[in-house]
Amino acid sequence: MSQSRPPSTAPTFDELPPAGVGRRLAALVYDSLILVGLLMVYGFVAMLLASAVVGLNCQPEELDYNPCVSGPLFQLGAVAVIAGYFIWSWRAAGQTIGMRAWRLLLASPGGVQLSWRQCALRALAAPISLACLGAGYFWAWTRADRASWHDLASGAGVRLLPKKKK
Repeated sequence: MSQSRPPSTAPTFDELPPAGVGRRLAALVYDSLILVGLLMVYGFVAMLLASAVVGLNCQPEELDYNPCVSGPLFQLGAVAVIAGYFIWSWRAAGQTIGMRAWRLLLASPGGVQLSWRQCALRALAAPISLACLGAGYFWAWTRADRASWHDLASGAGVRLLPKKKK
């Protein structure tokens, strides 16, 4: 006799189907649009700080912002903005804005919220998955649980949420 759940009860995380590669990449495209906006704001703030530090007693023709906004400190800040967006989103809601649009949910087995450590591991492994020509994402096609490299590294899974009934 199979145990069935009453129709009004939502499925548990482990009962949800694993998210496919296409949806995950589509969510990443959405997130890249959000990141462009965040990086523009970051660049604006960096330019304000650079002009305050470099441009105190200079004529506009003499100002050179290039070392301030293209150097290693600026690039480190940009990486921090990108990592911060993903880590904060994953930790706070288990979803980024792109994941929400594509009805994806990230959690540990059993539907447990990710720890800060898991989020950081995922943020370190996800760029590697993408940098290897997407091999870390396409790895999911070889597995029944559809786990990518960064899912395996963080001990988490991405599931497809059901459509909301109107």
